[in-house]
Amino acid sequence: MQMQIQGQIMGVKRFNGQIDGKTFDYCRVIVSTPLDSSQGNALGSSASEYDYGGSVNFEQFKSLSFPFEASLTVELVTNGKSQKLKILGFQPKSPNKG
Repeated sequence: MQMQIQGQIMGVKRFNGQIDGKTFDYCRVIVSTPLDSSQGNALGSSASEYDYGGSVNFEQFKSLSFPFEASLTVELVTNGKSQKLKILGFQPKSPNKG
């Protein structure tokens, strides 16, 4: 299931290499996410990491200044027990040159 969400991108990181003989290649986007204040025990926001494909996607962020507001195209995926959002693409809300 794909959807559009708005968010503040706070940062991005990548990794392409091996750990204990297992190959990893990923890009993760760090997005400010509101805390659930409905129970009265939390206020403000936290940072959540979302997968954004391989490490090559890191290059899309090099000319941007952080943090910035963006429209994110995301997909909801599951492993049968839990769900998570994966970023498929993003569009900064306004021109943002580094």
